[in-house]
Amino acid sequence: MSIKKDKKFDKLDNDFAKMQTLLFQQFDILEEVVNHGLDKIEKGLIDTFKKNENKIDQFEIKMSDNIIETIGLQHPMASDLRLLVSYFRMIGHIERIGDQLNNIMRFFHKMEPPTIHENHKDSVLNMLSISAEMVKKALISFEDGDREYAIWTIKNDEIVDEMQSKILKRMVRKNSPKSSEPTEIFNLLNFNSILGNIERIADNATNIAEAAIYYQQGIDLRHMELPEEDQL
Repeated sequence: MSIKKDKKFDKLDNDFAKMQTLLFQQFDILEEVVNHGLDKIEKGLIDTFKKNENKIDQFEIKMSDNIIETIGLQHPMASDLRLLVSYFRMIGHIERIGDQLNNIMRFFHKMEPPTIHENHKDSVLNMLSISAEMVKKALISFEDGDREYAIWTIKNDEIVDEMQSKILKRMVRKNSPKSSEPTEIFNLLNFNSILGNIERIADNATNIAEAAIYYQQGIDLRHMELPEEDQL
């Protein structure tokens, strides 16, 4: 690999690390919102959240352009090409996770009051925490070549799906409006949207894990059932 190509990969590594840092700051801020309610946290955190969302978008554009330029001009070998393709897939999924976190914040803004009821707060925090851990382990799998973390992430996607269904059923059972009060119905719809976006974060974590396995082993698991471990 040429020195010029080395520098390109170093730049991608650095930008990818910065993108991850921003993403997990978003998770931390959103956890504060779920814990305390949007109206109870510092305004500075909300401003930081908005700025981070824009920065994540810009990193996705910048890195995509760098990857395309590297492929077009440097003619990388097969192993380097697989790395670049994996990067390209992952930054797209990270950007979408950022969008989903932003969607959750937006639905909080629409609720009156902008908070999760105490009956459901722990469940939502748990669902958000598992989704964040899935993202983290999927990224570690890519960086450290840890196949087990990738498999753990893919297997946990179904757990988050089940959590979403159970929380929503409990929410409907306990908090279904007894009248046609618009605010209560609106809050229920927004709560459903919050859960849906958390579930999609888990889906994108699974996609990142699949990209990690593609880089490590050249196996493309997209749109496939996870094979037996001895077949990976």
